[in-house]
Amino acid sequence: MTDDHEPSAAARPNPFPPGASAMLGELPDEVAGLDTRAIRTARHVVDEYLARGLRPWRDTRARPGPVADPRELTDDEAVRASSTGASGEVIAVFGEAGTGKTHLLNTLIHRLRHPAPGAAIPRKIVYLSAQASDFGTLYRTSFIPRFHPDELKSVVLGYYADVVAERLRTDFPQLTEQARALERRDPSVDPRTLARQTGLAARVPRQLQERLWQVTGSKQFGTAFALLADVQLALAVMDWLAGGVPPDARLQEQGVTGELSSDAQMLDCMGALTSLYGRQGLHFALLVDDIERLLGRPDQPPADTPKSFHKLLRTFVESGALLVLGGLPEYVDQIPAEVRSRIRTLISPSPLDGEQIAEYVRRRQGGVLDPFEQSACDAIHRLTGGRPRQVVRLCYRSFQLTEPPAKVDVPAVHEAARRENLGYVASLDDIRSQVSEILTGRGWDAETRHPLRPGGERPDFWIAMPTGQDGAGCAIVVSGRLVLPTDAEPLIERVETLRRDSPERRVVVVTGFLSEEIRPALTQACGAPPIVYAADRFHEVLTSRLDELNREILGRRPGPGPAAGGDIALMRDSVDRIRRQVTASHDRVLDLQNQVEQIRRHTDRQLQAIKSDLAHLPAAAGQEPEDPGRELPEAVVRLFTLALDSLAAIDDVDAYIGRAFDLSRDDAATTGAMLNYRLRRYEIFEAIGVSMVLRRLVTSFERSVASWLADVRSRSGPGSGLGPGPTADDRARLDRLCEAFDASYDAVPLSSLSQLDALSDDAVPGLSGSVAQVAIAESLDGLSGRVRHNVLSAAETMDRDPGPPPV
Repeated sequence: MTDDHEPSAAARPNPFPPGASAMLGELPDEVAGLDTRAIRTARHVVDEYLARGLRPWRDTRARPGPVADPRELTDDEAVRASSTGASGEVIAVFGEAGTGKTHLLNTLIHRLRHPAPGAAIPRKIVYLSAQASDFGTLYRTSFIPRFHPDELKSVVLGYYADVVAERLRTDFPQLTEQARALERRDPSVDPRTLARQTGLAARVPRQLQERLWQVTGSKQFGTAFALLADVQLALAVMDWLAGGVPPDARLQEQGVTGELSSDAQMLDCMGALTSLYGRQGLHFALLVDDIERLLGRPDQPPADTPKSFHKLLRTFVESGALLVLGGLPEYVDQIPAEVRSRIRTLISPSPLDGEQIAEYVRRRQGGVLDPFEQSACDAIHRLTGGRPRQVVRLCYRSFQLTEPPAKVDVPAVHEAARRENLGYVASLDDIRSQVSEILTGRGWDAETRHPLRPGGERPDFWIAMPTGQDGAGCAIVVSGRLVLPTDAEPLIERVETLRRDSPERRVVVVTGFLSEEIRPALTQACGAPPIVYAADRFHEVLTSRLDELNREILGRRPGPGPAAGGDIALMRDSVDRIRRQVTASHDRVLDLQNQVEQIRRHTDRQLQAIKSDLAHLPAAAGQEPEDPGRELPEAVVRLFTLALDSLAAIDDVDAYIGRAFDLSRDDAATTGAMLNYRLRRYEIFEAIGVSMVLRRLVTSFERSVASWLADVRSRSGPGSGLGPGPTADDRARLDRLCEAFDASYDAVPLSSLSQLDALSDDAVPGLSGSVAQVAIAESLDGLSGRVRHNVLSAAETMDRDPGPPPV
């Protein structure tokens, strides 16, 4: 075999994931499992919280008699009323994108689910990723659907039992033993049966409502929670709690009026649910990632949101609950002081050092470091600053590009950083095009390649601040990857030239990869931090950076008073930008209208052509084409079959849905009503959608690989005049197919699959979301590397007597 056809290192299964964008709720991976300072702190805080005993609340006021003051409590009274005698905890986990913030939150979730021996297991753990466009959407589609009516009813029945126990002690002293059994939640004693037997059944519902008014500090929520005990009203209560709709007429008759429509009302509902659990002595945990998206911009929140958010934090502490907030560092700096004072613990993810990176490599490779050298791990640390996301991607790329028997050494790591944008592949022209679109869409008056001095440097984009002059403003320079200090020297010289005539100029460098060794010098030279291009956040990051620089530059300009000049300049600039945005939007609408009309005409022509073709279609042509996957080697077919079988496990929801239409079952009506409620949940459809995307992704990958192999065989067979096996170009095409699959698979939120658990009350074969998630991860993680290895082996041996390809 020639050197051109030696199997590359990439033919080995790559043990590293192509990306490291964690999804909230996933099992902690090897990065999160490393023993960093942040991980130790997180586990300690959770263990300490779970070790605290919660004392169920008891009404200590004089009895008997109705509640003398059924009025709505003030915020302070409501928070004090929810005290359980034990302190809750509010934790903030803040870090830049890619630093391991979500991994750290997943470590907290895992610890809550699997606490230290002897510690309490929380009754309820809710975790939310605030990816919705607004808080109301997040609340309706992600928060409330996490609560099952039967689950809340079980908690409410605990209060029902307390009320019955108190009445038994007062009215039936001879039943004190039964009252004790109710208080210790003896499952053999049913509080509803005791209430009926003692004639208390008619009085307990009203007293339960009054009790829950005190628990939640709200007549509305207290009444609604009490009505959950009524099976006829439970779904109506859940619909009202979901917000956005007025209460059912039956609820209005009971005193539940008005809909939950504002962010403040929904925050109050979160607090009421927290109190509902906490005052029964039940640990309750809520974890929210991307908190900066939860409440809008921290400098311009809705008028009533900070007050309600502050009340929510106080309620968590006083109810003995756990609240974990994850977000970007700048957001916590802008949280009002009175709210920030409630955050007891602040944790920032710890960067990985060279030794920890080496330990991560060993864990991914079954305990061995080879082919990585320790010096390569140290180089990865220097380049990435120890940021877990970049560490993982650089490990993946370094392994992928190294040819055996060569080692992954320092030069290999540098080459990997230059060759790959760590998962976000984009050419410089593509980045410039995106920058131009963002500037136009945001109304910035930007000039392209504008000379800031005759014969001088021309930045890619120049934004005068204010418009109409060249002294102050922001230049944008799009740069290639900056791996070594020598890579940055020409760029720094260019930046210094751009700023030489005016210190008020700022330069924003946009690059595909930036070594952390270079970042400080480049930031100092530019007067602004550089931006590392990431497709998912580039618009947000660039817009925020330009707004910040605009405020900084215009705020320094002289005016009639110390700040007046800056304020007037900012106002004038904002008006001009709005005018340009409106003009740009109008032009874009006209362009879209023209494009739609062109698409319509083109579609009409295609439709006519298809009709004509169908009219002359031979009979045999309508047969199903042969599946290209049948031409794949047996070992490759087994890999794809295993992957598709793992997906089949989460597609089978027919059994449960069929129950709703099986009238021979006694529970058909109840099942149908519950199915209707559960299918309203956004996460259920998200999970089903994820499974469909994964299936299409795998089948498309299989067809593409089969086509690649067929093409190689057709050109490399006997008599073709070509050498045996795939050429270098063929290998490159196969690499691109594998990388396309890896990039798409990495973007799929596998954690959504766990939501399918909620679709069924009993065991539907194959429907366990957590089990399915593990099976899918086992069959799809590293699938491209295994497929590449086997299909290359088949292609290289097709002119010889092939044995069974290696698995």
